[in-house]
Amino acid sequence: MWGGVDAWKEESYLRGRFLRESGIATIHVDMPGVGEAPVLAGPDAERMWDPIFDWLDENDFDSSRIGLLGLSFGGYWATKLAHTHRDRVHAAVNWGGGIHLTFQKSWQERSRGASSYLMDLMAARARIFGGSTFEDYVAHCPKLSLLDQGILELPCCPLLLVNGKDDLQNASADIHLALEYGNPKTARLFPGGHMGEGPVLPTVSSWLVQQLVRN
Repeated sequence: MWGGVDAWKEESYLRGRFLRESGIATIHVDMPGVGEAPVLAGPDAERMWDPIFDWLDENDFDSSRIGLLGLSFGGYWATKLAHTHRDRVHAAVNWGGGIHLTFQKSWQERSRGASSYLMDLMAARARIFGGSTFEDYVAHCPKLSLLDQGILELPCCPLLLVNGKDDLQNASADIHLALEYGNPKTARLFPGGHMGEGPVLPTVSSWLVQQLVRN
């Protein structure tokens, strides 16, 4: 599990309670460019998870049943890993992350002053690429597009895409776009803005548990 540009692994631990109560071990990391992550964000930053998968293989875990849960911006990496590392991942959840439209300059210009922000996130967003300004961010974020990278055309493991239908931070239309490519996926749009409102966490957690405990 991991969060986004302004949520660290310690916070994602709290959201993992339902999974642990269901008998699933949780491991928490910071997404690329955030907190103690060893690499900055970029088109190949999914390599950050390779040693984690290797560590799981070498220790007392059932590495045939690895689930991923990425929150907010971090949902992007769950979607990418569901495709690029589908042989090592049993199921994945993108809860509120972008895929393609979110990373376009036109969307970033519109979402820059979203009323749902509690603070100016531009510096935090730019930092994932090693920058500090909005200009730094928009210069790099288009490179993350999973459509332009050809990732969406690849097969993927079972993948759940979730967001609030009125999200002003990350385009919920990215979910519709992802459904047009590759393997069939599961999707749910909730009322509200970024990450949705209502029983989102129980819904996401229940789906992931069902995938991981299925024989």
